[in-house]
Amino acid sequence: MTEKTAPNAGPNTDAGRGFNRLGAHIGFLIAILLLAANMRGSIVGLGPLAEIIGTDLSLSGTELGLLTTLPVLSFGVLSIFAPRLGQRFGIEATLLAMLLFIAVGQGLRASGAYDIMVIGTIILGAAIAVMNVLTPSLVRRSFPTHVALVTALYTFTMSTGATVAAFISIPIRNAADGDWRWSLGVWAVFAAIAFVCWLPMLRYRHKTAAPSPIAQISLWKNVEAWWLALFFGCQSLMFYTGTAWVAKVFIDHGISEAEAATLLTVFNVFGIPAAFAAPLIYSKFRNKKLAMLVLHIPLIIAVPGFVFATTELPYLWALCLGLGQGSMISIALTLVGMRGADPQTSARLSGMAQSVGYLFAAIGPVLFGALHDLLGDWQVALYFLFVVVAIQLVASMRAGSSEKIGGN
Repeated sequence: MTEKTAPNAGPNTDAGRGFNRLGAHIGFLIAILLLAANMRGSIVGLGPLAEIIGTDLSLSGTELGLLTTLPVLSFGVLSIFAPRLGQRFGIEATLLAMLLFIAVGQGLRASGAYDIMVIGTIILGAAIAVMNVLTPSLVRRSFPTHVALVTALYTFTMSTGATVAAFISIPIRNAADGDWRWSLGVWAVFAAIAFVCWLPMLRYRHKTAAPSPIAQISLWKNVEAWWLALFFGCQSLMFYTGTAWVAKVFIDHGISEAEAATLLTVFNVFGIPAAFAAPLIYSKFRNKKLAMLVLHIPLIIAVPGFVFATTELPYLWALCLGLGQGSMISIALTLVGMRGADPQTSARLSGMAQSVGYLFAAIGPVLFGALHDLLGDWQVALYFLFVVVAIQLVASMRAGSSEKIGGN
């Protein structure tokens, strides 16, 4: 269902009124990549600055963890409502508005006042929550025969944004005479640029079809949807916990701040090729359970090393963590796009999986910070990673089924 007639419907219709079919596809692809570039960088950029922000603002580990957890909590609470926004205002208009909210939220985070930073973080998280949910639906609708490839491209871009954020945070702070607010504020400017570039997409104004009440109920009662939500939650918990605390764990084990920032960059850099390759690798395996096991190998190597030999081979652990997490987010988003019976179901499945998954993921950064504050070291908190990876592996075996979810 669309708000307007076929000529304005998007790249999969026959007419484009001035835009040929190929041009419309390219326009949508660029638009999707601009969204992806803004979906993680503004969050990840806080990680390398955590130590100096905590010192400057006299924050506890729990308070610092809250700045990373609030976006994830927003993802969990608000994801379920995102499909309704797409139905009410149109997917393109909704996503355009979210880019504006990211710019506002990140601007508030750059204020340097903790209370205002919290408000900005909530706004930022709410905007990204909606983008997280509607983007797989946009991919499924606009590129129905290339879901895995386009998902690989936009998760690649999302990972690149995270890597750039981790890499430039400290240099920008140093160039600004130690003022870390500039490192956060740059992402507000980038979101504003993406907003302007997204304005032409309003010509399409898609609205997703409203699902029937029966279809909504059946999705929440679908066991396969719950396995997908659990898988989504585990991989998200691992990513956001790593983003928040990997650098701090290395610093507390005696590694310098500069080298810890480099290790966090390695973590994110190696997530980039993994995010691109994982959906393509996964699609080549007939045995999806074997595919999931293969894609988990980097995490199976990284977690024991990171926990028990933190400073012995730190670059190897950071590299493997990056490969593992880059693969997992890309596979999770691919499954959300592919397993829905149709684009509308994919949007609802995305909302459910991300709502449940991110609520689970929100536990990670705060739990790590709280355990560190309580016990004075990281060891017990790090043991929790073993449990999460084990649950993630089991859930992935079920989440990777080829059975469609939500069909009537």
